[in-house]
Amino acid sequence: MDGSRLALAGLTMLGATTVAGAQAPSMSRDEARQLYAAGGFPISPDGRNPTNRCGAPASPKITLVDMNGDGRKEALFIDAGGCYKPDGRAYAVATKGADGNWRGILSGVGSVQTTGSMANGWFVLSTSSAGKTQTLTYNGQGYGAGSTAAAAAPASPARPGVGPSAAVAAANPPPKAGAASATPATSTQSPAARDAAIFRAAGFKQTRRGWESGCDDPSMGAAYGAGSIETMKDLNGDGRPDAVVIEGGSYCYGNTGQAFWIVSQQANGTWKLIYNQPGIAEFLKTKGVGGWPDILAGGPGFCFPELRWTGATYKVNRYSYEGKPCKR
Repeated sequence: MDGSRLALAGLTMLGATTVAGAQAPSMSRDEARQLYAAGGFPISPDGRNPTNRCGAPASPKITLVDMNGDGRKEALFIDAGGCYKPDGRAYAVATKGADGNWRGILSGVGSVQTTGSMANGWFVLSTSSAGKTQTLTYNGQGYGAGSTAAAAAPASPARPGVGPSAAVAAANPPPKAGAASATPATSTQSPAARDAAIFRAAGFKQTRRGWESGCDDPSMGAAYGAGSIETMKDLNGDGRPDAVVIEGGSYCYGNTGQAFWIVSQQANGTWKLIYNQPGIAEFLKTKGVGGWPDILAGGPGFCFPELRWTGATYKVNRYSYEGKPCKR
């Protein structure tokens, strides 16, 4: 997630890049309303914010990605909170037809990712909820369960503007030449077991509300969103996946409302915590030691730290706002 906000004629939507440096397009107020409704997040009657299935205000993360190569990007919604039992997170996918209208084609509680295959011209997806996984294929109208043995084929190499986004990237992408690969046990690990290993490496524990870092006090009545894996991709080019875990809440994270953890898969298949701090992580084109991208730690205000990997940790390299240097 790049932390950019897309102006929608009075509304805003938290967006993400699907190709490095690419920004999701702006859209009209009417289209924004239609998009949110198609994702299961209708805009409140006062027009101020999306709402979830419980009727409460929501801030779903939206990633735009072309899932079938037709040149029109689908919208992947990821949201977290107590409304989504038992996992504490939910997903939805909406597609834009040739007529310009958005419609929902998938929704559920839990997590979703691509399998690295395609069927019927669309990405094959894997969903996970309450420890159970399911493979879904596109049936012409939406995603449903079913065998993909006959229809599935390896996904074509990504080309500009086409390919799975970070939010739905395959858990174990093919390693680059010369890169260390995961152990066989890791490559066959179920999505649920992999996610659990990531959360534990980040220091989270599983509770009835989902995965939590312990940074919440229900007695305070503060807003809270359990941990979720927002991004899964190879961040530093070593051929192994890295994950960005986020947790929301005002008790620990104040007006920023969120913190992020970067967890990296090691050569032996285990997961290791690389960095953690409050803020909304935006990965930049510039890089630090070992190919790790610089991070803009966003939040409220008009001047944010850009962090650079030193080989041991991320440290502030400079402060910027909208790409320009600033002072704090």
